[in-house]
Amino acid sequence: MSEVRDELHHLIDSLPEDQVEQVLSDVRRRAAPRDVPGANAFAWIGSGVANDDVTDLSTNPEHLEGFGRDSL
Repeated sequence: MSEVRDELHHLIDSLPEDQVEQVLSDVRRRAAPRDVPGANAFAWIGSGVANDDVTDLSTNPEHLEGFGRDSL
C-alpha cells in the first residue's frame, strides 16, 4: 500500500462518526465508474448529405461553399 493510501486510511479511521456518511458519499461518487465515449461516439459528425447529394465532403472539398472555401 502506498504512503498516500495509508494516510487516507488513517485519516478516515480518525473521522468523527457524524462525518463518516458525508465522506463516504463523496468517496463513492469519486470511485463510481464513469461512462467514457467509445470510438463511435461522434461518428455522426459529417455523416449528412449536402445539398447536391455528396456524402463525403472531406474528400470532395470542391462541393463546399462559404467561409474558408477560397483557402482550400
